[in-house]
Amino acid sequence: MKPFKKVAAVLLAAVMIVLSAGCTPISLSKEWSYKYGDDQLSIGVYIYSLYQAYSQAQSYAEKNEDYSSDKSFMSLEITDDDGNKKVAKDWILEEADKITKSILAVDSELAKYDITLDTATKDEAKKTAQSTWDMGAYASYGYFDPLSKKLEPYGVSFESFYTSSYEAMAKQSALFNALYGKGGAKEVKDDELKSYVKENYTDYKYLPVNLYTTETDDSGNSTNTALSDDDKKKVENELKQYAEQITGGKAFGDAVSEYMKANSITEDTSKSATENLENSSIGDEIKEKLKKMKEGTAETLQVGDGDSAQIYLIYKGKINDAADSYISDSTNRSNVLSEMKSDEFNNYIDEIAVSLDVEINSAQVNRYDPDMFFVPVEPTTEATTAASTEE
Repeated sequence: MKPFKKVAAVLLAAVMIVLSAGCTPISLSKEWSYKYGDDQLSIGVYIYSLYQAYSQAQSYAEKNEDYSSDKSFMSLEITDDDGNKKVAKDWILEEADKITKSILAVDSELAKYDITLDTATKDEAKKTAQSTWDMGAYASYGYFDPLSKKLEPYGVSFESFYTSSYEAMAKQSALFNALYGKGGAKEVKDDELKSYVKENYTDYKYLPVNLYTTETDDSGNSTNTALSDDDKKKVENELKQYAEQITGGKAFGDAVSEYMKANSITEDTSKSATENLENSSIGDEIKEKLKKMKEGTAETLQVGDGDSAQIYLIYKGKINDAADSYISDSTNRSNVLSEMKSDEFNNYIDEIAVSLDVEINSAQVNRYDPDMFFVPVEPTTEATTAASTEE
């Protein structure tokens, strides 16, 4: 979750770790772990930091050829996203320290700039945290997996989880907006945002057209049938003509309307967006096509083949014309601002965290070894059989 990597980026990944319900219980102690001035964090906050760091380290360890799901990876060398190499256990302990200190760093900066969370923000953060705690991160999709069952056995209470996750994210967001927003100490002007959009974003529209027909039987099962070569050619030629007209000045929307009317189509499936293609979810083939196209032109692109083939009518707009209106939308402005300054903000928090004279309750913190989260997963029968066959 941009822009805040230390607390937020590994939250969902950590939620997905499968922990054993039969792990050794650890009491939900009221002992403190880290403190700076009057700001004191419970031991549960540190345990959750350790949990997040373990999750991230595991994803790195899985790339090591010596990784095995039925063995601890603490002694394996891992390489993080910044290219740093370190033994997994050492990396986890250092990262947990950074995560915990970053919470104190954000609190200290909020106090410095006299920034407070409004009631609505705090209520929403706590509501979301409670839902995740009670039902899991994907309850809205019908998958119930309470985080409380995974974390409480390790000594993490709801309050510790909330402090470390959704409250921390809300605080980081408030600090980020106060610093980089209008009137902030590091304010980013609209002209800077527009320049960034013009240099990094693409304005585009496209219409996907299937090169196959679909039939659904009485049981609801669908079957695709590829168009004949003649019918396929007819569609290609039709869309190429529209591409030429759009390049010549015809509005993309008008071309789509004409195509729909000519083919008795009632649903407009065209899409439009202004976005950084590097962060886009559109297909790679469309991305590459847009990168090669000239602004103000339209072209066609076929993707796939047989009974899954599609042809796209693609228009690449002029980003200079779209930038102003794009930035005028508050959500878009916020997203661009985050994209521009997230790394700088994260580095800023790291620097503050290092500079703070934080007191650590070593007697408590040192009781917790990251390997306590390890639950061996035995290889499946199929995997074992395959390995034996290869031998």
